[in-house]
Amino acid sequence: MRFAALLPGQLSEKAGMGEALARSFPYVDSWFGEISERTGVDVRDVFFGDGRSDLHDDLPAQIGVYAVSVAVLEVLAKEHGLRPSACAGYSLGTYAAFVGAGVLDRRTALDVLLEAERLLRERAPAGTMGFVIGVPEADVASELQRLARDPREVAIGNVNAAQQVVLTGRREPVLRALDHLAPRALRAEVLPLGWPMHSPALEPVTDGLSAFVDGHVRMSWPGRAALFAPMLGGEVKSEEEARRVLGKQISRPSRWSDVLTAMAAAGEIRFAEIGPGDVLSKMHRWTLRRSKADVLEDPVGIARFASDIGAPAERVGAVAAAREKTT
Repeated sequence: MRFAALLPGQLSEKAGMGEALARSFPYVDSWFGEISERTGVDVRDVFFGDGRSDLHDDLPAQIGVYAVSVAVLEVLAKEHGLRPSACAGYSLGTYAAFVGAGVLDRRTALDVLLEAERLLRERAPAGTMGFVIGVPEADVASELQRLARDPREVAIGNVNAAQQVVLTGRREPVLRALDHLAPRALRAEVLPLGWPMHSPALEPVTDGLSAFVDGHVRMSWPGRAALFAPMLGGEVKSEEEARRVLGKQISRPSRWSDVLTAMAAAGEIRFAEIGPGDVLSKMHRWTLRRSKADVLEDPVGIARFASDIGAPAERVGAVAAAREKTT
């Protein structure tokens, strides 16, 4: 019953997410109520049904994806007796990954997420991100070096696959770099983000966040599952390293493809995207073509996954119950 959990970040949010979970499991509905009261983001009002027009705004998106990812982890554990053997979070999915690995409890991880969002609002310069598909990382890096020598202007923020990278920095340099790379790329597009995530331009933010982590955050180290971090491109080996990741990852490049490769090398052969959307399962196919990545975001999909990987027999009956409640 071994599986690796991949936790999504911002831009995975969507209308309707979490609604079937809240209808099926009262403790999930209570969790959404708790997180709504704590953050001022009413998860039910913002995301259920057709969703509100502001669901893609920074704070609602971050809170919503975190809330649903943690809910899926809880349903896996309570209904099916399943916990991941390894966890990795994509960008702001890092906070849910720390919860899944048992390194932070869900309320402490939420505190860190809220502090990160506060510091981004107060200290982050305006910026944006854009993705390039079909151009090798080395060629992208060479072009950026030619266009701007200061990585705070434009840099590679994410390496999602061998030929899928994300640029980050100030808006004008990012747009100029996308224009230069577009003729050689399969796709080159700007992302709807107002901050230069994974850019050294965010060091004032992560200096403050690191101080918060060191002064206010208690960790359980080691956790119950292996923790992998895109900032490191591999496994987190110590509490000191975990604190550094938690405090610094949003100003450091994210090497997601390296994390997937490291997880596979550590023996993980079954992967599941824990939370809304299928962004990470698609990235998984680009890098690890011989293993499977399930998408777990509703009770039926979760129950089917549990049955497929051989959850305890007494738990598998939740398949029928979940299907009944969501149809």
